[in-house]
Amino acid sequence: MGKLENYIRSIVQAHPELKTKLKKAASKQTPFQYIYQTLFMTTLTIAALLFIVFMSTKKYPLILMGGIGFCIFLTPLVYGFFLSYIDVLITKKGRELDGDLLFISEYFLVSLESGLPLGNAIQEFSKLDRPGAKFFKKIYTEFTTGKDLENSLMEGAKNCPSESLKVLLKRLKDSLSIGVDLKGVLVNFIEESAEKKILEIRGYSKKLNPLVMMYLLLGIVVPSLGVTFFMLGATFINLTPQGLKLILFVIFLVMLAFQYVAYSGFKFSKATL
Repeated sequence: MGKLENYIRSIVQAHPELKTKLKKAASKQTPFQYIYQTLFMTTLTIAALLFIVFMSTKKYPLILMGGIGFCIFLTPLVYGFFLSYIDVLITKKGRELDGDLLFISEYFLVSLESGLPLGNAIQEFSKLDRPGAKFFKKIYTEFTTGKDLENSLMEGAKNCPSESLKVLLKRLKDSLSIGVDLKGVLVNFIEESAEKKILEIRGYSKKLNPLVMMYLLLGIVVPSLGVTFFMLGATFINLTPQGLKLILFVIFLVMLAFQYVAYSGFKFSKATL
């Protein structure tokens, strides 16, 4: 166990950025726990693949050896996938905050115009049931534990998964530091964000048609024709029932993986409203 801990700690030292990434993703895990989970999931996945390969090809030694070799080849790829999952969480968190950005800036503008100080506006906003409220609750906690508001905003910007919200936080911090009117800063930011959203929506509408056509072609037409021609071809070659089942199972896994990739592509390419 001691050797495993030392090995995990060496991996953690090789990824110093992991601590900041976990904060951006609002994860409660430590870098050590995340690396341990990554190694565990990698081992579990490869073991499951080896079991499937063994049960499917145990009567065919050459295919079995090839399958084992393929699983070994996949090991670093699977490890890289689980290691980079934190980046997916950061992207997801950032998109949630981007979708809440206009509401955040408008809420602060209305609060300031009603005479509420920025610190109190953040306190009231952190009580709402919105994606941005959880993020600003951390900033307000920093503020109430002794930091001044400028440093709390700067700390929030450092660990913010949304680049657009990071810009807003830095502008608010700079405005407090030099004494600029916060309302003017928020009005300008809202106008810029609205224009950016319009451009993003237009860009997405241009990307949508090619994405749909690619999905229809690769996700529906090609698999349908491919399976049809394969079944016709299988009648002319001497395929055993076990071999046919294995090939169909592989085709099913490939189609399932493509469907997941296509779904992720649609989800992460859409405009955040």
